[in-house]
Amino acid sequence: MDWYRLSIDADLVAAGKVASVKDRFTASFRAAGGPRAMALFQRPGEEGAIELFFTPDCGAFGAGLLDELGAEPCDGPALVGLELLVGHNEITYYLTT
Repeated sequence: MDWYRLSIDADLVAAGKVASVKDRFTASFRAAGGPRAMALFQRPGEEGAIELFFTPDCGAFGAGLLDELGAEPCDGPALVGLELLVGHNEITYYLTT
């Protein structure tokens, strides 16, 4: 199963794009009933950019949002350095078992 990635450049980070995506994702997460393996992570990118990563379950529960945002399928990121923005705290357990 693919993860999804959305890169946000420094200008859009400064304009509040990450908060906007987080808010929209939170609404989608709640509407889906808070699936255990559905989560949004962030990691610092280059030159002030932020990379957002959506777990594979987001494709099943939030495909429309992923399309609207322009998130692209990707390989799963290394979990080191990822910060959970939305999801259950135990998500890393589900992703590593």
